[in-house]
Amino acid sequence: MNKLYFGVKGSTWKAEEPTAYYIDDICEFIANNKGFDKKDDFVQYFFKPLMLICRKKYDSIINERTGVVKECFVMEIPYKFSREAKHALLWYMKNYPNGDFIETARDFSKAINRSEKEKMPIVIFG
Repeated sequence: MNKLYFGVKGSTWKAEEPTAYYIDDICEFIANNKGFDKKDDFVQYFFKPLMLICRKKYDSIINERTGVVKECFVMEIPYKFSREAKHALLWYMKNYPNGDFIETARDFSKAINRSEKEKMPIVIFG
């Protein structure tokens, strides 16, 4: 497993554990769960834009032909749409307190709160 952490750009704060690796898994779980009533907004305003960022990051890595190995992976998630995930994460934590992605939900929620406070993007790095 790659060790990917949540953090906030311009801040020394980072999640204690590398739970950001599972961000796509928790998003997919929420998007496919019939119990979450705000699923359409979550998918439209957070999950789809996140996947676009992920695809661009993946493409930039694949298309990089310098032969230089980068030591650190960094991907930014703008705070303006990361807050769209807040309700979904709170719903997940309430309904699945022992779920497979509970630590990811907690860490991502902390990152969102910090990001909103500082008006800076969330970073996933490792």
